[in-house]
Amino acid sequence: MVLLLVSIQIINAKMLYSGTYTKLQNGESKFNVSLIIAASSFGYIIAQYLMSYLVTDSAYMIAMITAYSVASILPAYLSTYIHRFIYIQNNYEKVINSYPDFGKPKTSRKFG
Repeated sequence: MVLLLVSIQIINAKMLYSGTYTKLQNGESKFNVSLIIAASSFGYIIAQYLMSYLVTDSAYMIAMITAYSVASILPAYLSTYIHRFIYIQNNYEKVINSYPDFGKPKTSRKFG
């Protein structure tokens, strides 16, 4: 466990000082963090299901893991859209200046 924590901190420091985080924020990197986060989250959930099934054979435990997974993932997912909505409401002029087709019907948008 300690080895895992130390190795994660070493990787984090290397990414920090190599400028990888800056490239990710600016969109210059081809490294897809969202896919990695989603895959690790789903891997954790599947591992919990397997451990519950193999160790306890309890349907109640599996139902609790499902409820806990939904209760932890859903607010994180929804908070992104809530913050985006609040930002658009507070900064509508900036959004219109950046994206002139924002809010228009799909037929009247200019693509390309």
